[in-house]
Amino acid sequence: MSVRPSNFSPSRRSVLRGVAALPVVVATGAAVSACGPTTDEERDLAERLVEHARAAIRQQKAAAALAPRTTEYTAALNVVAQQRGEHAQALRDEINRVHSSSAGQVDDPSAPLATVDALREALVSSTRASGGAAVTESGFVAGLLASVSASCKTLAEVQLA
Repeated sequence: MSVRPSNFSPSRRSVLRGVAALPVVVATGAAVSACGPTTDEERDLAERLVEHARAAIRQQKAAAALAPRTTEYTAALNVVAQQRGEHAQALRDEINRVHSSSAGQVDDPSAPLATVDALREALVSSTRASGGAAVTESGFVAGLLASVSASCKTLAEVQLA
């Protein structure tokens, strides 16, 4: 089998075009690769959000369990359960979006909160935790955590006053 020589000989102009385009291609590739978070960063963010989702689920379950037993707070506890359920869902959705394999860590098997006072303290703790985390995050996650913090403060100081 013989190899035939190619008659291809690039012109000077085509070589110059290729050389001129090379920095643009390299810069575009570098910019695209630097834009998004790495998988480790995504996993770390999802794991930080898991703690907030667990707190929301725990407080939702506590409010739902306390509502029928604590009649003077039944309406307020129903609001707390509904709001914390929405927080848990929003946090779970964001965890799924960022790093879906972390979503399985959300379910909280810890003992439920037994009193309205314990639930109020847990809400105050969630206010601080999510507010502090909102300051360190950026974009949608920061807004989500700030919203959760403001809502928890309202639930603790208005609904369960």
